[in-house]
Amino acid sequence: MVVAVTAEPSEIVQVTREWLTLPRGAPDRWIRGAVLRQIQTLGPGRGTPAPGAVDAASITVSYRGSVLRAGKDYLVDPEWGSLGRPAGARVAGPGRVAVSYRYALRRLDSWVGCDRVPDRIVKGVSHLTTPQPPTIRDGQRRIANIFIDYFGKGADADIFPVSERPNQAGTRSTPGRLPATMAKLGEGRPVRVVCWGDSVTEGGDATSPEAAYPALLRRRLQLKFPQARLEVQVVAVGASNSRQWLYPNRFRHETRQDECDWLRVVRAQPDLVAIEFVNDAGLGTAAWDETYRDILGRFRAIGAEVVLITPHFTWPPLMGFQGWRSPECRPYVGFLFKFAEEHRLAVADASSRWAHLWKEGVPYITLLRNGINHPDDRGHAIFADELLKCFET
Repeated sequence: MVVAVTAEPSEIVQVTREWLTLPRGAPDRWIRGAVLRQIQTLGPGRGTPAPGAVDAASITVSYRGSVLRAGKDYLVDPEWGSLGRPAGARVAGPGRVAVSYRYALRRLDSWVGCDRVPDRIVKGVSHLTTPQPPTIRDGQRRIANIFIDYFGKGADADIFPVSERPNQAGTRSTPGRLPATMAKLGEGRPVRVVCWGDSVTEGGDATSPEAAYPALLRRRLQLKFPQARLEVQVVAVGASNSRQWLYPNRFRHETRQDECDWLRVVRAQPDLVAIEFVNDAGLGTAAWDETYRDILGRFRAIGAEVVLITPHFTWPPLMGFQGWRSPECRPYVGFLFKFAEEHRLAVADASSRWAHLWKEGVPYITLLRNGINHPDDRGHAIFADELLKCFET
């Protein structure tokens, strides 16, 4: 059924004379350059820039009362809104300039129905990266959510019918594969779970440590096994992959290699290790096979059980996606399932739940707080949901 829906355009924000210091050299995404403060995802001046939020054509840069020339006096990364200073620029010294620009916000409206009352559109609250559908009253039903992306005109809004519930996701998380851990939990013996991984496991952009998935898992397990003597410990380093922990002489972390110490995991004396490395997705088939066989051997040598966590979805260009409804297609996810079946390992299948979000009426991009690869609190809850399924008999 084709339905015409009229939504209001996205909200546009004008920023006038924001002071920045232009570093020398070309900008590179969020990695290098001066980032426009108002498009930083954790608040002004905090976090990475929201990709696609800035109107690059609207950027004007002034220095000592004169408007500078784009490409000559300053350089712009149009996707990320980061700025740099080329050789020969008129900007001297530390390069302090005034920048004016405009940026857009995202919004999720809801198409709401109610008995004996005509359907209507309820407007959501705009947000830089993670808009949420508006709250609806008792007796109303949410027919669809309407996604207005950056600089959306309203008429081009993307409609996401609410066709299925979260419990219809059909994830492939595996109960019954943690016998030793389950026995200890049931008998009230001490159990130590180590969550080992990258920035997501470290907490990413969750609103607090208690909202990150390791803390959620601890609370939910304690409720499920009230007699358990349970500890959940985080051993993680942002931007790391598993090879940097296992083979530090071959693969080094750019800034935190000293923290990527395999002995940190061993010293924690885990009964169970939950492994989350979305950064492993780019390593390739040969690297996965070598690395994960080594990981499994090391954990079995210290008597620890393992649960593999399939990764969440990230910014579409990182995944080769064309939109918000693309199915999971990452070879890394396929490898994890194959490896788990070969060795009878537990899997917490977060990936399938993210792939299902559009059927729940939610474009998955609205769960990425930094717009790139860090889930918001709802995304962390998905990890905890799927991990908990591994603790069924």
